[in-house]
This record gives sequence, C-alpha cells and structure tokens, in this order.
Amino acid sequence: MERATAPKITIKSILLTNGNWERFKAQNSNLPLYVVEEVEKMLHCRDPESGFLTYKCPECGATKTIPLACKSRICARCGKKYTDEWADQLVSSLYAVSHRHMVFTIPEELREVLGVDHGLFKVVMDAVSLTLKQLVKPRRGAVPGVICVLHPFGKDLKLNPHVHVLVTEGGLNSVGEWVPITFFEYGSLRRIWQYHLLKAVKRRLPNSPENCVLIDRLFGEHKMGFYVFAKRRVSSPSGIARYVARYVRHPAIAESRISEFNRLTNTVMFWYKDEASGERKFVTFGALEFIGRLVRLVPDRNLKLIRYYGLYSRRTKGKLQKMLTALSREKRIVVCRKEVIKCSVCGGVM
Repeated sequence: MERATAPKITIKSILLTNGNWERFKAQNSNLPLYVVEEVEKMLHCRDPESGFLTYKCPECGATKTIPLACKSRICARCGKKYTDEWADQLVSSLYAVSHRHMVFTIPEELREVLGVDHGLFKVVMDAVSLTLKQLVKPRRGAVPGVICVLHPFGKDLKLNPHVHVLVTEGGLNSVGEWVPITFFEYGSLRRIWQYHLLKAVKRRLPNSPENCVLIDRLFGEHKMGFYVFAKRRVSSPSGIARYVARYVRHPAIAESRISEFNRLTNTVMFWYKDEASGERKFVTFGALEFIGRLVRLVPDRNLKLIRYYGLYSRRTKGKLQKMLTALSREKRIVVCRKEVIKCSVCGGVM
C-alpha cells in the first residue's frame, strides 16, 4: 500500500488557515498599504478570477485557460523567476575581470534604526561604495566596479541588514589603464567602513543628544571597525549572482525551510543553518508572529535593494564606453522564449 505524501507547507496556507491573515490585519490596523497589497496579490496568485490567458489550438479547436501570476514581492513562485532572470542579466553585464565577494555587516545597535527608516538602506549602500573607492583609489587613481545587494534580514527572520558586494579586483585609472588589485587590507577596510557608515547615518538622523551619544558610543566600542566578511575570489559568476540575488524578490524564508505547521496550536516551525557550527537550528513561532516577521521585511515598493557604483554605474559607463568595451565579456545571445502550450488533444501548438 502506498504511503500518503504530506501536503507541502506554503506561506499561502499559513496565511489562510484559521483566518490568520484577517486576524493579523485586525490586530495591526497600521500596516502599510503596500504590505497589504503585496500579501493579498500573493493570496490570489494564479487565481482565474484575478485574470487569465486563454489558448486555442488552430488544428482541433480545443482551448486551455492559464491563470496569471501575481508578481508579488512575497510570492515564492514568482520571486524565483524574477531572481533567475536578474541573475542572468547580472552575469552577462559583469566585466571580464576577477571579482571579490564581500559582506558588509551592521552593528546590532543600528539595525532597529534602519528598520524604522528604510530610506537609510540607500545611505548604507552609498557608504559601502565610498569605502571601497577610498581603499582602491590611492593605488594609481584606480576606480573599481561595485555592485551592492542589500539583504534586510537574516536566516532566522530577525532584522539584520547587511550588504553583499561584488567588487572588481582592480580598477581603471584616468588614462584608461587597468590597475590590478589582488590584496585588500581588511583591517583598514573595517575602520573605513565604520567611519563612512556612521558619518552618513549621523547626517540622516535628527540632530538629537540621544543620536549623538549612539554614534559616539559606536565609534568608541568598536575600535577595530565594523566587521566585513572576506569572501573568496568569485570563480563562478552565475553561482554568486544567484546567491546574492536570492532576497531581491524572494519572501524572507524559503518554503522548503518550513518544517511544520500545526493547525491546532496555530504554530509554525522552521529551520536555518547556523553559520558557526553548520548545524540546523529550529525555531517555533505562533502563526501571527510568524506572519508579522514576514511582512515586516517586505521592502517598500520604490526601494532599490540593488545599486551600481564606479565602473558599473550608468553615468560612468556612458563616459568611459570605449575604455570599458575592452573589459566587457562576449555577450551571449539570449533568446526570448515565448511560452509554448501544447494541445492535450492533438499535440499541436496552441
């Protein structure tokens, strides 16, 4: 006798079971409108009542209806497609030089500040760019290429803004010569990162005694600067592009990490991999708290989580087009594949 397969746990099923989403909205009447719209778009993803396409077979006349996708920023299915497409575009736009992958972290005391004011996310990425330019430019005036992707949260669904960075190992000088740089002094990098981040945040925050004390304390308590993870040289542009892109449109947690949803107790258990030990850590939340953590991390509609600086900025590309052509990869021909629907009756293309 075949064993029954347990139904897959989805974010949509958690939201709809026990009226969880409606209860959550009732308890949180100040939810931003864009959050409500993104969640409710996802709840109607591929629902024929929200729109559909109808295909007809020219051979036998059979028809087939396919519901439209929602393209919500919290939909796992739509998010994967968007992420894959962006990663392919990123790989084709990378220059044919070696790159380094780094992760710029933010001290815990500043995370809640960024959670309140999402406009600070741009400030953070601008500070990353200034840091790398200051580190690289003294080496014969080289300007590097920098791509920043901001991840607003950690694997445990806690607010933990950090920036994944792809930076060229070198840069162009004023006469168009490529200056290779294979060594980054991480002690200096951390202190420069601390300086630019705190100065930028201080300019953005209200000039209050509390904020001044916070900034001064973060300078004083972090003598070695803010931590920057030194990742290895990028050997697989395609792999790293998908890695840094995973939160660009994905929800805060992959549904494959949700291990249990107890409908009776209305609790959700999920796991994440601990970076230090490599072991799985399991966390259990009430369904409404789980939903709260998910929707808190839905990015603002106009918020850009990806920014390009230096040789990758649009302005620089326009000015130095001839110089940069020599660094460009051979462009792959990308064929736009129109979805082909086959007729289930005669096998023809609908």
